[in-house]
Amino acid sequence: MGAAFCFSSYLEFGDKEVPAAAVNSFIDKDADLEIHYIDVGQGDCSLIKWEGAAVLIDCGERDNAETVLKYLKNQGVEKLDIIIATHPHSDHIGAMGDVISGIDVERVIAPKVSSDMTPTTKTYERFLQAMRDKALKLTAAKPGTVYELTGRTVSSAEKQPPKLEILAPVADYDDLNDYSVVVRMTYGETAYLFTGDAEARAEKDILNSGADVSADVLKAGHHGSSTSTSESFLDAVSPEICVIQCGEGNSYGHPHAEILERLESRGVKYYRNDSSGTVTVYSDGEEIFVTTEKSGGTSGDKNNKSSKNKNKEDVE
Repeated sequence: MGAAFCFSSYLEFGDKEVPAAAVNSFIDKDADLEIHYIDVGQGDCSLIKWEGAAVLIDCGERDNAETVLKYLKNQGVEKLDIIIATHPHSDHIGAMGDVISGIDVERVIAPKVSSDMTPTTKTYERFLQAMRDKALKLTAAKPGTVYELTGRTVSSAEKQPPKLEILAPVADYDDLNDYSVVVRMTYGETAYLFTGDAEARAEKDILNSGADVSADVLKAGHHGSSTSTSESFLDAVSPEICVIQCGEGNSYGHPHAEILERLESRGVKYYRNDSSGTVTVYSDGEEIFVTTEKSGGTSGDKNNKSSKNKNKEDVE
């Protein structure tokens, strides 16, 4: 059975007009996987929740620390099983030191960068100091490594848990963006790809590695910059949904028109933090629903498709 999709903007379902009650029923009774693409302005921050387990991928600039910690609290997250720092730029790890200090953390994953690329910024030092204060050690992101979430509820004992596979970085680079940890998560018949700021060169290396990048939901690389989400990579991922994490009125012009045109030409529904606020994906492993914090972005009908889970400071 393939994944089925409902797209929503502020719980108002485009042409299909799926009642909000139906959405809420699915969220309350069926969906056990949640992915929150948290609006942290011009930065990345994604929260994955499944049956009591929680993973945080990036956390925006430092002034977002209180926002992120409050969001975690409101979501009932008391412990992060995994934090993934995709790469050491402040719009991805700026708040991470404060987040690590403010909540229990079991594991922190980050890319192993070459010595000449290791940052010396205060942002990176705060991140490392917070880890030292909690006696945490960095786990280097190694392609092919799979992390299985461990649920903490009774119902999770009867389900195959989500699995997160590290796909990148697969080489050494002269740009920290290309060192981004790229993660593919699978759950049931659905798949999700998180790309950090990986640009076209890193995307090509990932494809050449033979990794399965297909996904139902793609987090656009580098905030929707034209330097990422190359045509060959997008075609390999073949997503139904794309989430673009960018800030309103940002000075980089993200997302770039080329990327929006690229998505539209392939019929990919996209959502933007700058216009839709926080975007949340809900799934039971077969169906996927998307809701947004405020009206905006694109919306559409429910449709069927084949499964994607087969065989298998210092910004910029």
